[in-house]
Amino acid sequence: MLEGKVALITGSSRGIGFSIAKLFLKEKAKVVVCGSKKESAEKGKDNLLKEGFEEDRIMALELNMNNFELFEERVNEVIRKWGKIDILVNNAGITSNVQFIDTTNEQFLEMYNTNVFGVVGLTREVVKYMTKNGGGSIINTSSMVGINGGRGQAAYASSKAAINGLTISLAKELGPYNIRVNAVAPGVVGTDMMRDSVTDDMKNMLIGMTPLRKMADPDDLAGAYLYLASDSSKFTTGTIIKVDGGLMM
Repeated sequence: MLEGKVALITGSSRGIGFSIAKLFLKEKAKVVVCGSKKESAEKGKDNLLKEGFEEDRIMALELNMNNFELFEERVNEVIRKWGKIDILVNNAGITSNVQFIDTTNEQFLEMYNTNVFGVVGLTREVVKYMTKNGGGSIINTSSMVGINGGRGQAAYASSKAAINGLTISLAKELGPYNIRVNAVAPGVVGTDMMRDSVTDDMKNMLIGMTPLRKMADPDDLAGAYLYLASDSSKFTTGTIIKVDGGLMM
């Protein structure tokens, strides 16, 4: 489905991003594996090589979402290597579980720098290329709490709500350039980030509220990203796909 396409996937050294990278590689794409540090990006690439994928279809890229001034340089590195970017997956992000009254402005700013302003800055650089080169697909990782909110997650939920608004607005603005912009909103997923930020009691409560009565594996989400990245979704834009086991019905 993705043969000949180049995909830049942020936060892809582990978790959901790593599962997306695996599936895209299985579908014959060239994949840029990104980590906030060079070591994590290289580790992600090494783990993909251990899965049996060809080294000439994998690029490791250090991409810290708070280092805004390097976005243009990093995008140009990909274009110099492979000549194009067809797919951008804005997956990197951070979360928190702090009662609103205990949060600080600095904590909100840290959340927004990574989850919103980093996405805005990187997307802007990729869009500069896509608008002049036939378009592409941009896929943002949102969250169920970006739609429905969550106790103790005011900073995280509001940052993901901002991503939802950005997704829909860019879909309207960039459609004439053949650039599709969509988002995936996961539910409870067994990632390191989730385990570090959600208590066992909360996790069990959310699983109990989920009609499928289980927590997702990162691989369970990758298919939604594949659909949005491929030509199968060539008439789909401005959509936020919930992949939450029915939690938010």
